[in-house]
Amino acid sequence: MMGMEDVNVDMISANPIRQESLLAAHNLLRELEANDSLPDDMKKVLADLDLKLSAMELNFETNTSESVESRKDRELTDAKEKLESARQKIMSWESNFDVIWESGPEALSEYIGAVEDVVGLVEVFKNMCMKGDDYDNHIIIISRAEDVLQVAMQRLEDELVQILAHRRQSYVASEVEDDALKEDGGGATKEQENVDFDLIDPEAIPFLKSIRKTMFAAKYDQEFCAAYVKAQKEALEDCLIGLGMETVSIDELVKMAWDIIASKIKTWTQLIKTAVQVYIVAEKRLCDEIFGESEPPASRCLISITESSMTCLFNFGHAMALGPHTPEKLFYLLDMYEVLAEVQGQINSLFSDEGGLLVKTEFKEVLGRLGDSARATFLGFGEVILSDPTTDPFPGGGVHPLSSYVMNYIIVYLPDYCKTLNTLLHEKNEDDNKVVPNQVSPEKSLLASSLRSIAANLKSNLEKKSQLYRDVALQHVFLMNNAHYIQQKVMNSELQKIFGDEWIRTQIVNYQQHATSYVRSTWSSVVASLRDDGIPSGSGSGVKVVLKEKIRVFSVAFEDVYRNQTGWFIRDEQLKEELRISISQKVILAYQSFIGRHSKYDIEKYVKYDSDDLENLLRDFFEGSQKSLNYRRR
Repeated sequence: MMGMEDVNVDMISANPIRQESLLAAHNLLRELEANDSLPDDMKKVLADLDLKLSAMELNFETNTSESVESRKDRELTDAKEKLESARQKIMSWESNFDVIWESGPEALSEYIGAVEDVVGLVEVFKNMCMKGDDYDNHIIIISRAEDVLQVAMQRLEDELVQILAHRRQSYVASEVEDDALKEDGGGATKEQENVDFDLIDPEAIPFLKSIRKTMFAAKYDQEFCAAYVKAQKEALEDCLIGLGMETVSIDELVKMAWDIIASKIKTWTQLIKTAVQVYIVAEKRLCDEIFGESEPPASRCLISITESSMTCLFNFGHAMALGPHTPEKLFYLLDMYEVLAEVQGQINSLFSDEGGLLVKTEFKEVLGRLGDSARATFLGFGEVILSDPTTDPFPGGGVHPLSSYVMNYIIVYLPDYCKTLNTLLHEKNEDDNKVVPNQVSPEKSLLASSLRSIAANLKSNLEKKSQLYRDVALQHVFLMNNAHYIQQKVMNSELQKIFGDEWIRTQIVNYQQHATSYVRSTWSSVVASLRDDGIPSGSGSGVKVVLKEKIRVFSVAFEDVYRNQTGWFIRDEQLKEELRISISQKVILAYQSFIGRHSKYDIEKYVKYDSDDLENLLRDFFEGSQKSLNYRRR
């Protein structure tokens, strides 16, 4: 590279304007020296300047006598010598298998300086050619210089690739970062901050910037960008593949078992966060450092490096959004939707230029499809419940597996996704587009309406299943069990406010009505045997016979109920106890009253079970283990 010290004095003095300025300066100095008021040290400085100007005048006089032709020859000779010196420095590394940047900053600086000299000389010779001076000779020199430059550019490109490969750093999450990246939590859409991670050892950045500056100056910017993109793109893809990124076709996914697909989705949700929040952010930072922040090459290279990896990740999202909307997919789809929603702001920032429009468009499309699929799956869940096949009655009239499945589905897993689901439901409802979901009370939200609809479909299906029982009393026990279970699950969950107090009160009334209906359908006929109908008046033997028969009929009826209903099952202890109390109040009190009213007939000898016996026997009811009575007559 040519500096001021390389410029010949005759090139300055040959300029008439410079000559006039030189004479004017010399005259000014002599006037200043004539001033007696100046200090001695100042006079000395002026004297030194006067000597230098005199020397320059002498050079001017000498140079004016030199022919223009001779001066051009000397300039050409100097340029050739400079080119040869630079060529030797560059070519010396062609037989040297060492890496320049590993040989130290001085070696690289010397090499870069030689390349810059060649670049500068090429421009000088091209300018000479444009003036028509010795055109043929200059063209030969330019060709020679460009050959040297091409060798140097290839060497710098190799150095670039070497640095990118050998100074690349592996990302190891700190404990805090690792926890943040692994928090899927369902429903957590809090924006994660970018992880401060350098892809390339910071000590190597100055070397990369020097190479970039030199190659751009030599108009080898496309070659630099191509080599940079190729190296970084392959490194990024290798890294993401190591973390689980893979190309799987839709046909292959259709044939996979669900547990394998579920595992791939979990990997994908973690991978998309790491890809965006760690690696692509780091790629953006590196591009800005090397090319200059907001410079077009930085943006273009970032897109070229990351586009194929992002497309691969997006394609998996598209594939998952397709296919049947089966219930088991819902929370996985929501996880995928939420992780994309979480990084959406970073995607928009990273690909803010026009060139990143394709990435942003594709991102928005897969986000929308996953949202649509999740919403359709949730809304379709009610229909799945309603169409659950009614086959055999569930033993013992307990809580049906369908009730457990549905309530666990919405109570255990759904709360973490309520905000996201409610947003998706409002987005679909065109009439509510202007309504902000968060401003709607929980029990009046579309999510609340959907959940109550799911519960209504479950109730409808359970009523169908209850018809499978021949015993009407068992139908009521079954419906009571399930209605109480559903109400309790909601009461003890985060969804209580969403379902609302009115809905909960309705469920309480519902299962209490079934409890009352059970007592009526089971025990009304038993208690009827204790009525005084048919007992003759008077105190003869006929009265005792009738009383004896009534007690026998009651005991037999109680035994029949005992034998059946000890096999029935009520899981909730409180509900079980409440039902036993209801039975006791209706049956045992009636029995005690009957015995008391007719005690004067000495009917104790006909009594098989006294009231204490009955109370104890009630403890065996609804335990799910059928028993029989074989009491001897008292």
